[in-house]
Amino acid sequence: MTFSLVLTEERLYAKEHCCSEMSEQVNMSALDAKSPLLGSTDKRIYWSPVFNEYGLICQPSAEVLQIQHCPFCGVRLPESRRDQWFERLESKGWKTWGDPIPNELLSHEWK
Repeated sequence: MTFSLVLTEERLYAKEHCCSEMSEQVNMSALDAKSPLLGSTDKRIYWSPVFNEYGLICQPSAEVLQIQHCPFCGVRLPESRRDQWFERLESKGWKTWGDPIPNELLSHEWK
């Protein structure tokens, strides 16, 4: 079981995903109830633009269980870019979570 990593300063980015149901969940912006870390408690799917990871939001906790297939259409989701992101981050001198993360690495365009 792998949990998704949620970067609190990650920039949001709306896009079309594998199917309309996934796009609706991931791009949800009408937030009725709030979770301090993840936004709407109506939202059930988390997508990280930085890592290109998808996950099921486990409410009421702030845990996100990483998924490899769309729960709506069954298509295989793209590979995570988490390992490549950490390699790039470390190449910039980053050592620990106390170190600042460069702004260019908090966007989906970092690659």
